Amino acid sequence: MYSVLNITDDITHCGNIGHVVNDFTTICNLAHQYDFKGINIDFRYLNSLSLPEGKELLERLNLKPVAFDFPVKLFADQQEFEQSLSEFESVAKKAHEIGCQLTLCYLPPFSNDLNFNDRFIQTSNRLKQLKYILKRYEIKIGFEFIGPTETRRNTKYDFIHTIDGTRALIASAELYGYGGFKLDVHHWQNSGASLLDLHHLDLEYILYLELNDGLAGYDIFTIPEFKRELPYQTGVTNVKDFLTLLYEKGYQGPVVVEPWNQTIKNMSLDKAIQTVKNSLDYCLAFN
Repeated sequence: MYSVLNITDDITHCGNIGHVVNDFTTICNLAHQYDFKGINIDFRYLNSLSLPEGKELLERLNLKPVAFDFPVKLFADQQEFEQSLSEFESVAKKAHEIGCQLTLCYLPPFSNDLNFNDRFIQTSNRLKQLKYILKRYEIKIGFEFIGPTETRRNTKYDFIHTIDGTRALIASAELYGYGGFKLDVHHWQNSGASLLDLHHLDLEYILYLELNDGLAGYDIFTIPEFKRELPYQTGVTNVKDFLTLLYEKGYQGPVVVEPWNQTIKNMSLDKAIQTVKNSLDYCLAFN
């Protein structure tokens, strides 16, 4: 397992630590300075660098290009979805050229327009249309399901929010080997899953890990989705057994923290990055 710096996402999106840097060179230098092994990439912010120059910078600083944003409008109307396919192919080509082989896709756990059956069929059919791009550019999709009930309690329909639901979608879309998990310990535990679910999860599915800790005083039906702590801070989330089992399965891939934490957001960028790196080092030292 290796540490990844993710400061490319806006605070309203997944994977963030509350800070955003919109310059590839700066991100690379910060990752190198604080001894991260990889970074996530937003191809909009290469700025003046060409792809070969970006690849050379990564190689010079010994950084892995880990994951890029998923530009497909998977849950939009048909026209928007179809228009986004060409953008995905363009970004996938860039990712292939720079050596990045993973894109990350959030699965909304609810729908207000289609019931579960219709949303599942639509999503599966759309994902099938991506397979030729994934094969051509050697890209995999890491799907993130959302476990806690908070985000679907007041919606008209629910959608995939478990390990089994995500595996079923991958199977239906014929993406085994090209689709897997962006596996967040918070969503794993608060979906009602157990260590046994991880034990039976094929290693090939596990593409990317996110770590954090839950707030005390809640159960899996009431725990908030967007308020968390760094891992090992409260002991609410079973981070140690989660990591130990995945390590014993042979997982050697990227790990980030996603604390959704106001205290870290209020820190200076450098202090936030150092705090996150210290947390990741502590987590990974167990394995």
